[in-house]
Amino acid sequence: MKKQQVAKLAVGMGLLIFFIKLAAYLISGSVALLSDAMESIVNIAASIMMLASIRVAMMPADADHRYGHQRAENISSLVEGILIVMAALLIIMASVGRLLEPREFTSIGLAIAVSLAATALNGGMSFLLLRSSHQNGSIALEGDAKHLLSDVVSSVGIIIGLILAEMTGWYVLDPLMALIVALLLLRMAYSLLAKTCHDLMDHSLPESEAIIESVLNDHGGFLQYHDLKTRHVGENIYAEMHLCVPAKTTMAEAHELTESIEDAIRNKIPGIVVNIHMETEKECISPSKP
Repeated sequence: MKKQQVAKLAVGMGLLIFFIKLAAYLISGSVALLSDAMESIVNIAASIMMLASIRVAMMPADADHRYGHQRAENISSLVEGILIVMAALLIIMASVGRLLEPREFTSIGLAIAVSLAATALNGGMSFLLLRSSHQNGSIALEGDAKHLLSDVVSSVGIIIGLILAEMTGWYVLDPLMALIVALLLLRMAYSLLAKTCHDLMDHSLPESEAIIESVLNDHGGFLQYHDLKTRHVGENIYAEMHLCVPAKTTMAEAHELTESIEDAIRNKIPGIVVNIHMETEKECISPSKP
């Protein structure tokens, strides 16, 4: 399934899950289930943003964005992390008041059954998004998958807390469990934000560089290479390097050499965008690689 189709499905599923969770809250009166429903509102907003970012990222390069628009997915993932933090704060705010004044539930069995149905749908959607993100190399889909997974984690924790509270009569477990889940959400948000910021800072790709170095070391026709750099943008890996060739090398020979090297690298790393700068032996700096 194409990532745009998966994104549309996530938006529709988010709306359905929100109404199911809202029904669970209305049935039981549980503040934890109310928090769960509020988090779904954030999920819907995040899914809409994910869909918009994917559409922008798929736009071809233009005069103002010659490298394309794929950074839009990184921005979407960044906002997703922020929204997870907001969801955690909403849960904390809703739980504090109930922590001071615990209340009994109404029709908790039915409410739990309804909440479990919504959680199962969320879990299935998270799995689908995560699989699609790996197939398409989409960080936006990955961000939304982790966002939904955070919702599944919080929902399971809330349900466990409700069951324990009903069994023991300790209704303070309702807001306590919600607060614990909020901390788990904050941890998940930190992980997602750290990864997203890492990508936005154009971190290097050691595994890809090792493959490229292996190809270069096995390839002849040049004296040395240096300044190998890699980065990841959206679905693409970008690599650039300097090659030093003998001064007598003709333009045609240099072009043929770069084509040969680029083809060899693309055979090892499909879809990579390679930029090679040619230098003669008189221009080369001291090699950092053999």
